[in-house]
Order: sequence, then structure tokens, then C-alpha cells
Amino acid sequence: MMEANQEKDLHKHWDEKQQPLFDGKDLIFSLASIVVAYFTVQGVAQDRGGFWTTALAVGFTGSIYTYARVRGVKMSWFHYGYLAYVFALSLSFSLFDNTILMGTNSLLLFFSCMYWVLVVAGTRKENQLSSYVFFDFIDGFLVRPFKNVTAGLSIYRLVGKKHKNVKLVILGVVISFPVAAIVISLLSSADSMFERLIHSAADIVSVGFAEQFMILIIAIPMGMYLFLCVYRNLEKSPVSQHVIPTVKGPDVFFLTVLVIFISIYLLFFAAAIMGYIEFRNGTTIYTLSAYAREGFFQLLAVSLINVCIFSLIKLFSHSSKGIKISLSMIGIETLALIILGFAKMQVYIEAFGLTPLRFNTSWFMVVLALCVCVFIASLWKSFKYLRAIVLIVSMSVLFMSYRNTGNSIVSYNYEKYQQGELSELDISIFYMVGVEGVSTAVKAYEETNDTEDKAALEGYLQMMQQQINSSNISNLQRSRSAEQIKKTIG
Repeated sequence: MMEANQEKDLHKHWDEKQQPLFDGKDLIFSLASIVVAYFTVQGVAQDRGGFWTTALAVGFTGSIYTYARVRGVKMSWFHYGYLAYVFALSLSFSLFDNTILMGTNSLLLFFSCMYWVLVVAGTRKENQLSSYVFFDFIDGFLVRPFKNVTAGLSIYRLVGKKHKNVKLVILGVVISFPVAAIVISLLSSADSMFERLIHSAADIVSVGFAEQFMILIIAIPMGMYLFLCVYRNLEKSPVSQHVIPTVKGPDVFFLTVLVIFISIYLLFFAAAIMGYIEFRNGTTIYTLSAYAREGFFQLLAVSLINVCIFSLIKLFSHSSKGIKISLSMIGIETLALIILGFAKMQVYIEAFGLTPLRFNTSWFMVVLALCVCVFIASLWKSFKYLRAIVLIVSMSVLFMSYRNTGNSIVSYNYEKYQQGELSELDISIFYMVGVEGVSTAVKAYEETNDTEDKAALEGYLQMMQQQINSSNISNLQRSRSAEQIKKTIG
């Protein structure tokens, strides 16, 4: 009842008070937001990463943390837990290249930073990660920032009225600029040394000026948007209440659907067992590679379809005992499909080695299997299974970010090649993993006596050397790789 009254008062406050009450700390944070946006746009435009990404994430979360603390927001271990995850994920960019993740870590870092704003502001529905997470993002980053935008953009005018010194400083700069230009021109004519100094400074400023100006033009509205996101959420600007409909269908219908799919999968597993027995006995024309490759991606697709069926029926059924047992059977069969697909992939990897696609697919199946286990458990014990799934996915990406997976892939292939289990050393895989494969390539280059392999590895190392020298991306792995390449091929 008290929370309802507070919400009603909050709506009344925002209805009656159209102009927000900004002060000095709001102005400072808005300027800090523009600075963060400027460096973000610059990093994207110049294709930066590594240390740059870590610094941006720390700057973003640090500025919001400072602003929230100044505004009197109390932090708990829960807030610091989210902050620690963001910092740990961002730190991985300074240590490893992680080409193998194909931007998954960057995407997760972006959403983690934005979600932390909602955590700090306390504007999440039910004040926790729930099935309303989609609406939390919509309200926090689309609805609130764009409510009464003109009032939000009036921050500089309002602060100027309250703090006249700020307005006077800006006015002084504007008036002084043309007069200063005339004075500098006259002084340049009076002294050649001063003229050369001014010309040198002008040359430095003019380099990339147009690009930097365009970046600033883009960064200003982005920075203001970021400021409004944080400010409006901290102010808990009211939004429409969202209610997920609880429409329930007849259990007989759902049971019919489940029985059909359960029967299909039982028939499939019987056929799969018979096919495996034929393969082991040598009575089939399949080769090892053909058997391992056959139907792998179809099995993965069916597993994903099952997850969708599981989720929809769990959401719209009455969760009777029959539904729970049937869904559990579908879940177990889905696990069996995932295990079968995973086993096929491992046989294929044993025969032909690892590639980024094969590794990522195997990793995805492991994560999917864990999520299916959570789904099954949620049938019999009530808990926030969505939170568990998000935790599994986010922690798996964090783990992969520190694993140096690209090097593990080429190292696995090189060891199999040395043991004679692979007929050739596929150099194309080194190019796929990029800089991550340098340490193994250096090791193979120093150990191999095969002239073709040595030449191919040298070509890869030269390419990576050029890539490191010409790229704006800087991290610890690239620095060490550059040193290794220089010691190996000069």
C-alpha cells in the first residue's frame, strides 16, 4: 500500500513539475557523458579495442557510480557484484584478442553496462532480473529518456540561471575568441619564432580536425541521451505498467502435442541405435567422417525447436502432473539429442581437427544442455529459472573470454599433427584465429623440419606482424605476440 502511494506521489510530482530541477552535479555528469560518448564514437570510427574498450567500460561505469553516489544512492553487495562482472569482462579485452568469440563478448559487455544503470537506479520490475527484463530495457532506454526531451535538454539554461558564473565563463570565452585571434595574428607578424610556433600548433590541430569534429557532432546527442538515461532512471520517471498475460490453454491439447513429439523422438533414437550398431559392425557404407557429419546441424535445430516447445507449453499450460512428466520427457529427449550431436561433433573433430566453428558449436551445445537441465528442474521446484539461464550464459562467456581459445584450437591441431593423427597442419586455421595463434605458430616454426610447413608458418607470422603494426587495437596478447614474432623471424 505504501509503495502504491509513493508511486502515485511520484506520478503527481512529474505531472505537476514539468521542468526537472537540475543542479551543478547534473551539469558535470552531462558533460562527462558527452566525453564518454566522444571516446566511444572515436573508438568505433578508428576501430579501436583492447585497452581502449576496458578504459571506456571503466569510464562509463565509474562516472555513473560517482554520479549515483553524489546523488545519495546507497550501494549494496548486489550492485558491486554486477559492477565486478562488468569490470572482469571488460578487463579481458586488455588481455586477449578473443577473435574466436566473434563479438559475443562485446555484445554482452554493452548490455551488461546498460543493465547496470537499471540496477543502480532501482527501476527494474520487481527490483530483480525477471521475465519483465525486456520491458525493463524498453522503459529504461527508450521510454524514460525521451519523455519530455526538451525539458531534459534545458539543463544548461537552467544551471546558467542558478549559477551565473557558469554563464559568465561561457560568455567570456565567446567574446574573447575573436579578439584573441586578432591579437595572435598581430603577434605572429611581430615575431617570427612566435609565428612558427603558432603555425606548428595549427598544423597539429588541423590533422584529422574534420574527423574529430564529426565525431564530436555525433557524440553530443549520444552523450545527452546517456545523461537522460541515467538521470531519468535515477529519478524513477513513471512509465506504463506492464503485465504479462497469464492465458492458459487446455492441458489435453498440450498433452496431445507432447505425446506426438515424444513418440517421434523415441522412434528416432531406436533408429539411431540401430544405425550405430551397423556402423560399428562395418555393415554400412558410411565412412567415419560421413557418419559423424550426418545430421549434426539438423539435430541442433531440432534441439532448439524443442526448447521453444518446452518454454511455450510451460508458459501457457496449467502445469498439471501429466504436463510436468511429459515436459520432463521432452527435456530428457532434448538432452539426448544434444549429447548425440555433441558426440558426432567430437568424432568429427578427432578425425579432422578443430576449427572456430566446430569449437563454438560444441561450446553452444554444452551451454544449451545446461539450460535444458534448468528448464527441467524448474518444472518440479519453483525458482527464477530465467535468472539461472542468464547466469549460465554470462558466466560461460566470461570464462571463454579468459581461456585464450584461439590458441587452444591451433595447439590441439598441432599436437594431433605431431602424433600423426592429422595428415597435415592446416595453416588456414591459424589465419581464422588471428593473433591468438601466434604462440603455437612460433613453437611449430621452431620445431618443424618440413620446409613447406615452415614457409607457410612464416607467411602467417609475417601477416600477423603487419596486422599488429597497422591496427589500432592494443592489448597484452598483441604486445607479447609482436615480441615473439620479432624474435622468431625478425
